[in-house]
Amino acid sequence: MVRLSPMALPSFVVVLLTSPVWAQGEVAPAAETLNGRTMGTTWTATWHGSRGNTDQVPVSVVADELQRLLERVDGMMSTWRDDSEISRFNSARSTDWFPVSHDTMRVMRRALEIADESGGAFDVTVSPLVDLWGFGADGQRQIPDGEQVAEAIRRVGWQKLEVRSDPPSVRKSEPEVTVNLSALAKGYAVDLLGIYLDSIAVAGYLVEVGGETRVQGNRADGSPWRIGIEEPVAGQRRVRQVLTVGGDTRSIATSGDYRNRRNVGGRMLSHTIDPRTGHPVAHNLAAVTVVAADCMTADALATTLMVLGPENGLAHARRHGVAALLLTRTGTTIHEQATDEFLALSGDGGGGLWGTWVPVLGLVVLAVCGLSAGVLLNGRGLVGSCGGLALMCDRREDPLCAACGVRGEDGNAEGDEMAFEPSHSGTAE
Repeated sequence: MVRLSPMALPSFVVVLLTSPVWAQGEVAPAAETLNGRTMGTTWTATWHGSRGNTDQVPVSVVADELQRLLERVDGMMSTWRDDSEISRFNSARSTDWFPVSHDTMRVMRRALEIADESGGAFDVTVSPLVDLWGFGADGQRQIPDGEQVAEAIRRVGWQKLEVRSDPPSVRKSEPEVTVNLSALAKGYAVDLLGIYLDSIAVAGYLVEVGGETRVQGNRADGSPWRIGIEEPVAGQRRVRQVLTVGGDTRSIATSGDYRNRRNVGGRMLSHTIDPRTGHPVAHNLAAVTVVAADCMTADALATTLMVLGPENGLAHARRHGVAALLLTRTGTTIHEQATDEFLALSGDGGGGLWGTWVPVLGLVVLAVCGLSAGVLLNGRGLVGSCGGLALMCDRREDPLCAACGVRGEDGNAEGDEMAFEPSHSGTAE
């Protein structure tokens, strides 16, 4: 049985699903929401209505299909499962063509395209270096020496991979080469969920896996979707900007270094490894948000720009027409740089700061309507005319909404989460 549960906050972005306030006697349009866990993170799908005269598909049918698609991606691209396509390819010592699904072939092909365009800043063979610097499953916890780095680099290189589409296959030029698609797999899963919802002609949807997000159409009340971009400060959850998107399909992905760093010998190491140098990046780029037509591309490009750094990353984004926001850190100050494509999407050259207009909106709604609306945010029930933003702060650490801050009585709804047990069917069809 599928149950709805409070949405867990994804990393880096906050999907703002605040409930609209409706005049007395009006009924808010119905929206369906499912969420759960997959690929070591959380996922959410929210949709409503149907286009034209298309009959709405039952929620249980949608839930089954979304689960099947997520398990399909996990069964193909997970490096934590010995029976996945990628794990079996990594274990193979042969340099002959290795048969894979069309999905894996498409993701691998896109990975090699982005690697080529970025001059190797994006590289799905980087796992030996990730492990060496202590960020992999079996990584060491000390700084490696130059000889160790050189040995790891010898096993890295996107040029050592080939992809063909007929029949779908991949091969490596050296037996020890391994592939990790984690920088594309979540985004690809998001795309599959979105494509399915497109196929059943829903009026609008938002899907996200681990914070990588795809939207189409508008929310049930007709307003655009609002995606909050976090302030890149470790240990805090503050919305810096809000990206308002609606109508055409858009995908949003963010990559950052502020949630996965570690201190080794007094040196703070970023988990973002530059495959060209073999070392963690040492620049001051804290986070990158990319908006693209498909989430797989947005996911990979966000990682690419994080590797390239603020100057080269911005130049690369401009050269390739990428809608990107780059947040750099100087001491405790965060600076913004954005491409023209991103500024056109944000509408005001900065995306609109929550700290500027949300408190005003909350007070207006409170005074005019005298009604309260609640959201499920960070797994807790909230009430209040601000739509439940009281627990988040702006850059001055003031509450986003001063009008309310009351928690709902039923906070966590334990046991209501839709959980996925990984299947062990081997290669997905």
